[in-house]
Amino acid sequence: MTAPINLPNSVEIIDRHLHRFFDTDEMLVFHEKESTVVHSDVFLVKANEERNFNLLMTCGMSALPMNVPEEIDNLKYAEITMLLPADWPLSYKKLRDENNYWPIRTLLQLSKYPHINDTWFGFGHSIPMDHTQKVNHKFHKILLAKSTILSEGLSYINAEDKEIHIYCAIPIYKEELDCKIKHGAEKLLELFWQFGIDEIVDINRKNVCEYGY
Repeated sequence: MTAPINLPNSVEIIDRHLHRFFDTDEMLVFHEKESTVVHSDVFLVKANEERNFNLLMTCGMSALPMNVPEEIDNLKYAEITMLLPADWPLSYKKLRDENNYWPIRTLLQLSKYPHINDTWFGFGHSIPMDHTQKVNHKFHKILLAKSTILSEGLSYINAEDKEIHIYCAIPIYKEELDCKIKHGAEKLLELFWQFGIDEIVDINRKNVCEYGY
């Protein structure tokens, strides 16, 4: 089943934005076959000799405004990225394995979450992950932050009729979520920096709050 042609989408805006920074032969699109609320795709920019990561980016969340507080009306449009290691299996055959596919599944779910739940996403927000699938990691939630790796220009889109803020999705452990709730997202990100952890997903990375914080 294909998405209804009148379902809101952001394909043209996101496609045009990414082509400002990357060549066509570096990019793929994982198209959503059945859509609700908005049509959500995930763009993939493949790693190369200059980039030691694969870039995933949602395309669809910014098709509709989020329900933000009135005083931050300029933050009502957003998209989300996730950075994967250069050797992450991303062929269509390998993506049949949920251990490889879960980042794409997560981004598709995140792109609809604020619209389905009449809420909004911003810096420091933590969002539940889908734990219905068996996977080879122990992450508990997604933390949204500003990218420390991507350029500032790539992380913001000034379209004709909207400003789109692009946040980076960082999977975190349960103890790290507790730290974020108690001390704030900035404290947790500071701990990541102290331990040399960046936003490129590592399913075996250290839990920076495993033994307290």
